[in-house]
Amino acid sequence: MRLHVIVALLTLLVLIAVNALFSARYPWWLWVLIAWMPLIAAHTAWAMGLFERKKEGS
Repeated sequence: MRLHVIVALLTLLVLIAVNALFSARYPWWLWVLIAWMPLIAAHTAWAMGLFERKKEGS
């Protein structure tokens, strides 16, 4: 889980740098951030066990 968050952040930093170099007027990397954050949040919740159902009798 932690590795995925680190990879996502490093990738976003690279995209921000590319955006700054080639098209600084339009921050298109924000679209990537908006699309990626719910996925990272859902993966984090799944890894923490928040989606597991409680078994009957326990």
